[in-house]
Amino acid sequence: WGDGAAIPHDRQVLTAYAAARIPANEQFVGDAAPLIASMLTAGLDLDAARWRTIVDEGDAGWAMLAVGLPEWDGAVSGNAIDEFRDNDGSAGQARTGLLVASLAGLGRISSGTRNSWDRELDLGLSRETRWSAMIDRAAEVENAALVAFLMGLGMQGDDWNRMTPRHLYHIISALRRSGLEAEARMIAAEAIARG
Repeated sequence: WGDGAAIPHDRQVLTAYAAARIPANEQFVGDAAPLIASMLTAGLDLDAARWRTIVDEGDAGWAMLAVGLPEWDGAVSGNAIDEFRDNDGSAGQARTGLLVASLAGLGRISSGTRNSWDRELDLGLSRETRWSAMIDRAAEVENAALVAFLMGLGMQGDDWNRMTPRHLYHIISALRRSGLEAEARMIAAEAIARG
């Protein structure tokens, strides 16, 4: 992975199965976030789930698990998101916005929590555009192929810094509602890992 703070994505993909072999214990808790990110690049969500009791609520590994695991017990609280925001070193707390958008798209936060964070971070999740209306309609009729096509249009850009929480929310919500929840979860986890 190298010595730098940012691990290149391609190296995380290449090492996903090796990361899955690292035991989930306190000895490796300092490396939990990149290990979880690596596992989720290959869809190894069940292997990543072993870290759920090891990571602290509000850290990067916890956030990726909160959106990446197939099941999550109950709704994620606003306090947990607040803890994540306190640890968020991204420019303008962009990762917190991506986390809120992802959790909202997956239905893992209450509408009250969603609306509160939407206002606080000025995410514009409810703002409708022609594109958002089309992807929402495709999801409503469970047209997964059209959702995937429109998702590609919504993800135009040369890196994750160009992804807005509003676009991510509509993409994840539409994927989930059209029967592609696993794909929605992996995109959400990648957005948090790379955002």
